[in-house]
Amino acid sequence: MKTTLEALQAIPFLRHVTKEEWRHFREVALAHEYRPGNTLFYQGNLPLGLHFISRGQVKLIKEDRSGRRQIVRLVHGPDLLGDRAFFADKPYRCTGEVMEDSTISFLQPRHFWNIFGRNPDTLRLLAQRFADELGRAEDYMNCMSVCTINARMATRLLNSAKRTDPARSPKGEFLLTESRTELAQVLGTTPEAVSRTLAKLCAKGLIAVSGRRVRVLNEERLRLSACLHDSLN
Repeated sequence: MKTTLEALQAIPFLRHVTKEEWRHFREVALAHEYRPGNTLFYQGNLPLGLHFISRGQVKLIKEDRSGRRQIVRLVHGPDLLGDRAFFADKPYRCTGEVMEDSTISFLQPRHFWNIFGRNPDTLRLLAQRFADELGRAEDYMNCMSVCTINARMATRLLNSAKRTDPARSPKGEFLLTESRTELAQVLGTTPEAVSRTLAKLCAKGLIAVSGRRVRVLNEERLRLSACLHDSLN
């Protein structure tokens, strides 16, 4: 298994970080192990720093005035978390809740700017990251409007299979970390529609499902059923 530092080096905006900057990061970043259900931050609170996910998955939950909760995004490691609120210096718009065993480091603002704020290549890649995220958000909104639930489900399953470590699971086999209700929220549908769609894909011989364990039987045909863009990460 990769170390925390090795995993974080896969984040694109950290591609040009020097050995000295990594050494400083290792000295001041606070790495913690989290379990499913742990909360990293709450909607409406001001950010106290930036989170770096080495491994694991976090769901971002939006709550409206009536108390209804909606999953708006899933963030998988390695990646940043809470960066929009951090850089805008504004309250979190969502609550961040851990979905699986995760390793997450926390960096205070002064340490972030001391380590990374003087490296123009890092800042350029950070700006590129924001532009990419905006493009993915636009694709996601378009997907929710024009893609069928079958296409959205196929895309989601392919992405989940792609993220699975082949050393821990056979190729094409993975465990869904989301419940049917959570998956429905991510895909913009109902739990009943999620179950029906999975059953249809099974009947077509594209996948096999046992509880939360999924095995892709025909990746080529499943890919033909998926969205043209890749916005359901």
